[in-house]
Amino acid sequence: MSEDIKGKIRKFIVDNYLKRLQDNQLKDNDSFLEQGIIDSIGVIELTNFIQKAFRIEIEVSEIIPDNFDTLNNLERYITKKLRKDAK
Repeated sequence: MSEDIKGKIRKFIVDNYLKRLQDNQLKDNDSFLEQGIIDSIGVIELTNFIQKAFRIEIEVSEIIPDNFDTLNNLERYITKKLRKDAK
C-alpha cells in the first residue's frame, strides 16, 4: 500500500511540476519546498489531489512540512489518516 501511495503522489508531482526538468527522479526524502519543487499554489493543488485520490479530508492545520514536505512524510501522513478513517 505504501508504494502505491508514494507512486501516485510521485506521478502527480512529476507530471505537474517536474516535467520540464532534465532529471525528474524524485527521491523519497527530497524536500518539495527547500528544492523549489512546489510553491504555495502547488501545495493547494497537491492537497486537492490527495483528498480526491485517497478520499480523505485534510484540515488546514495539518498542512505542515512534517506532513507534506517529502514523499516519505506524505506517505506516513496519508497512511495514518486512512487508518484513522477506517476505525
